[in-house]
Amino acid sequence: MSKRAKRLQRIRQNPRNVSLRELQAVLEDFGFVLDRSSGSHHSFVGTINGEAVLLTIPLAHPLKAVYVKQALALIDQVVDESDEEVDEEAAHDQE
Repeated sequence: MSKRAKRLQRIRQNPRNVSLRELQAVLEDFGFVLDRSSGSHHSFVGTINGEAVLLTIPLAHPLKAVYVKQALALIDQVVDESDEEVDEEAAHDQE
């Protein structure tokens, strides 16, 4: 299992005990970029289905589970999108 997969699995198993640094690493693994960080909030931008998506996370230690779950839902959408692209390429190659 890759380091990326292990990080994601650990966060999925316990979304209540996640640091901002851990969540940022996982989000960056899936193409999200830290857009800006002010004193109390961090904003990440990613692309899903060709549209920009903004995720704002209030800073807390550890992060609240609701924000971690929102990030995981966006990661799932990115994974689903990449799976669809692979399926389309495979179907196109078979023609």
